[in-house]
Amino acid sequence: MEFSIAIKHRLVDRNLNPSELARLTGHSPQYIHNLLNGNRRWNEDSMRKVCDTLGLELAVIPKEESEVLK
Repeated sequence: MEFSIAIKHRLVDRNLNPSELARLTGHSPQYIHNLLNGNRRWNEDSMRKVCDTLGLELAVIPKEESEVLK
């Protein structure tokens, strides 16, 4: 699943909107909206802050293992 889509799903699960996520992560609302809409590229710092805020964990796994998880 694409990262932005996963974050959007988690926002719905947590009953948050992008502006609230921006406030919680210390980013501007426009920056978060641009990330989620694909107008900006995610970087390690923004991914970490968003995941920490939403209670998610980033993991790097080999593709062959990720196919099994689908």
